[in-house]
Amino acid sequence: MFEQYTGSGASLFITIVAVIIGFAAALGYVDFMKTKKEEKKD
Repeated sequence: MFEQYTGSGASLFITIVAVIIGFAAALGYVDFMKTKKEEKKD
């Protein structure tokens, strides 16, 4: 029972970390595209 709880807790933690990393990567990508567009205008 304890091992199963630890396993589900670890997978939940990994899922949360993956979501945060994905969100940060998406924000970085959007910022990169905005910067690229602004450079084209100039």
